[in-house]
Amino acid sequence: MHKQMKELQQLKGVGKVLSQRLVENSYDTISKVAAAQTKGLERIAGMHPKKVREIVIQAREMTGEAEKDRHTWLEEKGEG
Repeated sequence: MHKQMKELQQLKGVGKVLSQRLVENSYDTISKVAAAQTKGLERIAGMHPKKVREIVIQAREMTGEAEKDRHTWLEEKGEG
């Protein structure tokens, strides 16, 4: 668990406590966070919508994935 927590702590805004919560909720790699659905991450204590968006975008950039669903993020947040 410690190795996964350290990996997740590479994401800005993810410290020891939040990385532990992510791992406990099966988001134990940056790739899993990058592929995560908003609603799944928002259920984790300490993950408000703005933080979820920031962390997922970082994770996608780190894994090299294009932000294919960018338009859905904008629609969900009322920005589009």
